[in-house]
Order: sequence, then C-alpha cells, then structure tokens
Amino acid sequence: MNSFRNLFGQIDDLIAAVEDFFVIAIHGAIALMVMLSVILRYVFNDPLTWGEELIVAMLTWMVFIGAAAAVRSQMHIRIDVMAPVFRMPKFTWVNVLTVFMGIVIMGTMVYGCIEQVLQELVVDSPMMGVSKAWFAVAMPIGLVLMIIHALRVWMDEGAAPVFRGETEVVIMKEGGAQ
Repeated sequence: MNSFRNLFGQIDDLIAAVEDFFVIAIHGAIALMVMLSVILRYVFNDPLTWGEELIVAMLTWMVFIGAAAAVRSQMHIRIDVMAPVFRMPKFTWVNVLTVFMGIVIMGTMVYGCIEQVLQELVVDSPMMGVSKAWFAVAMPIGLVLMIIHALRVWMDEGAAPVFRGETEVVIMKEGGAQ
C-alpha cells in the first residue's frame, strides 16, 4: 500500500508540474493574443478573425486546468459555516462523506462532459474550422485531474483537508486554530 501511495504521489507531482507550466504558458499566450488583437484592430484596422475564438478556447482550458490546480493546492474558495462543527471528533465521518460525495459528483460530471465532447466532435468552430470538441474536452480533463488531486490529498492528509478552502489554509499557515 505504501509503494502505491508513493507511486500515486509521484504521478500526482508530475501532473502538478505539467499543470503549473500549462497554466502559466496559456495565461501568457492569452495576454499576447489579446495585445496582438488590440494592436491589429485599432492600429492597423485589420483585426484577427479567429483571434477571439482562440482566446476563448485557451481561457476555457486555463479555467479547468487551473481549477484542478486549485484543488491540489487548496486555493479554491469554500463557503462553509459548518466547518468548525465538522472538526469535532464525533463529526469526522462527515468529512469522509463529503469527499466521497464530491468525487462521485465529479465522476458523474466527467460522464456528462464526455457525452458533450462526443456531440461536439461533428461541430466545427466558425472561424478556426477545428472541432469544438477541442474546447469541450477541457472540462472532463480538468475534472479527472481534480479527482486525482482530491484522492492524493485524502491519502496523504485525511478527508478533512481535501476541500479545505484558501482562507483556512492561510489561517493555518499563520498559526491560527485548526
């Protein structure tokens, strides 16, 4: 079991490195495309006809891969007024239930997203002429990565920290209550 855990951790670390590079590269590419589009449109009066489509596609990928990275680094937003109650020992089972249900929901969403991708295979984007499935496939990939990261946090730290939000992480790092 420990060797599986180590292997899973190494795979997750590799995925994390690729995610981080991808999000940085896509973010930079979006910024460059927006600047190029503005310059071509307003300086040369010759806009890119396909630029907006490409920017939307890159933004879609950045959002879903970035969401997976947020789950991994516990930097997503969680609004939970019951968090202090669930930290009590008699309610720790609720954390396990929450993680289990979260993974089931994400898995169900992956199924629905794959159905959407299959429908988009025959639809081409108007300006770039590529299948819209390239845009839609970002969501199931992002969801699968979220599941992988959630499982890793669950195996390494237990159920409670899996969906811990950014505020809780910052408070804990600054020496606040756990």
